[in-house]
Amino acid sequence: MTRPANRFGSAALAASLIGISIATAGSAHADASSQWPLQYLKADQDWNISKGSGVTVAVVDTGVASIADTQNSLLPGADYSVGTTSSGNGESDLDGHGTAMASLIAGAGHIVSGLAPDAKLLPVRATTGQSMTPDALAAAIQYAISAHASVISISLRVIPQNTTLAKAIQAAIRDNIVVVAASGDESQASVDYPAAYPGVVAVGAINQSGAVWSSSNTGPEVALAAPGVSVPTEDSYGTAATTDGTSASTAYVSATVALIRAAHPSWTAGQVIRDLIATADPGSGESAGEHSDQYGYGIINPLRALQATAPSETSNPLLASSTGPTASAAPTTTETTASPGVTSPTTGSHSGLFIGIAVAVVVIIAIIMLILVLSRRNKSRRGGGPGSGGVVGAQSPYAQYPQQNPYQQPTQGPYQQDPYGKQQQYPYPPQQPPQR
Repeated sequence: MTRPANRFGSAALAASLIGISIATAGSAHADASSQWPLQYLKADQDWNISKGSGVTVAVVDTGVASIADTQNSLLPGADYSVGTTSSGNGESDLDGHGTAMASLIAGAGHIVSGLAPDAKLLPVRATTGQSMTPDALAAAIQYAISAHASVISISLRVIPQNTTLAKAIQAAIRDNIVVVAASGDESQASVDYPAAYPGVVAVGAINQSGAVWSSSNTGPEVALAAPGVSVPTEDSYGTAATTDGTSASTAYVSATVALIRAAHPSWTAGQVIRDLIATADPGSGESAGEHSDQYGYGIINPLRALQATAPSETSNPLLASSTGPTASAAPTTTETTASPGVTSPTTGSHSGLFIGIAVAVVVIIAIIMLILVLSRRNKSRRGGGPGSGGVVGAQSPYAQYPQQNPYQQPTQGPYQQDPYGKQQQYPYPPQQPPQR
């Protein structure tokens, strides 16, 4: 079947599939040599190190049908396509999009081989392919968390997003899950949600030459790029097909995460993401380690990522505070800074204040000493003594000047660190990419 690329492109719909232009193709062979993305990603060499065994990938999509390439990997899932309460096991896929993505992640090789063929697939149906609410997507993500998924792969976009969805995304990230989502296929200079949420690995698509696909959305939130054009896949009937889109790219990044998490089970989600970023190949015209709105930090290189040592930093490098629905959910870091519109006293101004106070104290002491001397002279002239009613037990004037410095630094405020800046540092510098 042939589907127009813009079938679900209307903003009037609550959600859309990403990269759904699937057309039937001739017979596909299961070996990696017939699937250009697997050749590009050096799957045969990757599999000498890891095949994703023991890792669960939640495929939040239109469901995953139990076909020859998925049936041995499928776990019991859930179905939130009709609401926020599950009504099935996630294996109903009338659209075929979710099954296609699952085959790219962990296909057994009957029609399509997945990049992480030994990973387990958790089917979480969030939409039938026609519409989806943010609450339904949030419920699907919460289910994936409760099922202890290590990776959540989301090749969907949702319009609009809300606080419930933002909190679900952040809950997954806090639970040490790598959340991967498609940047979108609208040829626009902004990334779709949920990919645009802080901490999510937003993925763009490239073609066989490594160039960014013309319909791939761009923006500062793009983290990585992966194959997504003319990708061999299959539908929910096990029929060979091809697809274009950031959906496929998302599936390959999710599979790469599964390979890494299987090889390094003790690594945090943040370390996995840092590893992907640090070992990515620069896109055309880009420098290693540099970020661009088109490629993110580069094109994934699973083999280099699997061969790398553990990043020393364990936090998610893509997290940052933002306005809107994510503000209540996104963690922040704090650093001493002046509040907006308030000039923070400098070291020099503090020194001037202290000198002024010291001079004032000396003057006061001199006045008090003068008063005491004059008082004693008057006593002497009157013949007074300790009990004569002179100035005895007077309160120290220093009680008016507490020792605590009244000129305190301004209250600390949040400092938003931009994880997408071109100068971001990583625990080890990216190596020069090998020749593909």
